[in-house]
Amino acid sequence: MNQSDFNNESIKLIAKLYTWRKPLIVVTLSAAILSIVVAFVITPQYLSTAIVFPSRTFSVSKLLIEQNQGGQEDYMDLGDEDDAEKLLQILNSSEIRTKVADQYDLWANWNIDQKSPYAQHYLKLKWDDMVSFKRTNFVSIRIDVYDYVANRSADIANSIVAYADSVKFRMQREVAKQALDITKEEYSNTIARINELQDSLQAIKELGVLDNKAEIAAYSKGMAKAIEKGNESAQKKLQEKLDVLKKYGTAYDAVNGDLKKYRLKYPIIKNKFDEALVNYSKPMPSKFIVDKAVPNEKKAKPVRFLIVAVSTGSAFLLAFLYLLFTQRIVELKKKINLQLNSENKD
Repeated sequence: MNQSDFNNESIKLIAKLYTWRKPLIVVTLSAAILSIVVAFVITPQYLSTAIVFPSRTFSVSKLLIEQNQGGQEDYMDLGDEDDAEKLLQILNSSEIRTKVADQYDLWANWNIDQKSPYAQHYLKLKWDDMVSFKRTNFVSIRIDVYDYVANRSADIANSIVAYADSVKFRMQREVAKQALDITKEEYSNTIARINELQDSLQAIKELGVLDNKAEIAAYSKGMAKAIEKGNESAQKKLQEKLDVLKKYGTAYDAVNGDLKKYRLKYPIIKNKFDEALVNYSKPMPSKFIVDKAVPNEKKAKPVRFLIVAVSTGSAFLLAFLYLLFTQRIVELKKKINLQLNSENKD
């Protein structure tokens, strides 16, 4: 298309606009008035924003209780992308959504029928419209909350951040509870077994066996000397001692060996029990708060000027396209009628 054709098309377009000026003006003004009314009827919404960094995912006991060997992570480090994704999953959980809805009665404030069988479905739809979580380029998470009350939007955002820790702790605690129960039972059994073996060993000692191997060596050496000297009295006494060792020595060795094994086991299982107890009862935060949400008294929605401008412009464009379409239809009908008339004459 050359410049001349372009100018001709422009002139035709302007001519059509002028020809259809009255209906276009009526439609545009009507749309402008209606959009102004709608813009002022819509309930204003206020935006509050909180920004958090994820913390590292780690075992509390291994970082804070065990000796650091140089290969462990620092619990003061910010989380990486994987940690951010895990935190996002927690923030998007239905548990947090329901807790916040109950705390601030969003059922009533957001016009959701809590008694409806689809209450959770409608809450999620409204939640997705009013709350958003976005991961930034700095691996932080931005939490945007809209609400019809400025203070409440900030409270909701801060509560979401706070509930993230409780949800994460609840998940970890379910696993930590099982570990705690297992190690506690093993720890108790170890102590009970040590006490039982100590009592058994004490009973054997009271029968005359204090140290089986050492006593056998000592009594055997003494017996040899008594035999060499021909001391029958000493031989008799030493034989009595050796008979006691023969009778109870094996039991002494078995009990004493088991006791040594359990005494070696005790500090290991005690350490495992302490770790499980710390992991169960001492939570660590799942995030670092960069910016807490604060109330913003300037409304974020609706942007009335934008609503009016878009609605008015759209109405004008649609009206113009409709007129073009109807004109094309009329012209097409005329061509069809002319063609039919010419065929009839032939």
